[in-house]
Amino acid sequence: MGRIPQNEIYKILSELNGNAAVYVEDCESGELFTVNPDRVFPSCSVIKIPMLGLLLLDAADGKVDLQAPRHIADNNRVAGTGILHELDKTYDPSLYNMAKMMIIMSDNMATNEIMDIIGIERFNEWVHGQGQKNTLLMRKMMDFEAIKQGKNNYMTAGDAGVICSKIAKGEYQSKEISDTILTMMRSQQYRNKIPALIPAIPSYSGISGEIPEGSVLVGNKTGDLVGIQHDVGIFELPDHRRYVVSMFTDGLEKDCDGIQAIGKVSLAVYEALK
Repeated sequence: MGRIPQNEIYKILSELNGNAAVYVEDCESGELFTVNPDRVFPSCSVIKIPMLGLLLLDAADGKVDLQAPRHIADNNRVAGTGILHELDKTYDPSLYNMAKMMIIMSDNMATNEIMDIIGIERFNEWVHGQGQKNTLLMRKMMDFEAIKQGKNNYMTAGDAGVICSKIAKGEYQSKEISDTILTMMRSQQYRNKIPALIPAIPSYSGISGEIPEGSVLVGNKTGDLVGIQHDVGIFELPDHRRYVVSMFTDGLEKDCDGIQAIGKVSLAVYEALK
């Protein structure tokens, strides 16, 4: 009998007024539990994780310089999450800092600029070649006109879970790339879902080395639009065992219901695996 609390997860999902998909993996034992892992959802900002993967791979191949400053094109200046739209237009952050802002603050301007660098069609070919067949990039962030025209970005909880599993194991492109992504995810500023109900170490603590007893180190990436709430996370326990939770929801009557359900699933998994 596995340790992942399947019945409790099913109960939480049954009480949710909306659609849900879940991927849970104990990276140590290999135990895997999924619900609707191949159901396609609007990806929201979770798709920024594989985008970062391709950018870092390009940097490793010498195609881009992460330390070079990058001027943000006017057509990439959008609102929504992030900080760059609040700053002066003369500020040209390094590509590395844009990548970090894309993950830890889900900065949409940085994301749009990175999308120009890696290329939308090229990204799709690459991510499909990596095995994430249901991940598709079709529009820039905050382009609601494109959504009206039927162009959206898509992903599954299964695709996101597999990517996070590879990152957790140091197998996503390379150990260096995996470690860079995980370090950025651990600095995540949006922590109201997967980390919210568990004794997660605050992202501002700057912990390195030993994890205090009774705590868990979390790296996560959220995504949301009205009626859609996602979060994916990589968890590390004090004995350095790691596990992954990926949960996507849509069709929500209330966004808070999805947020709470994700937190409850995360708590159930933590209590079972700690």
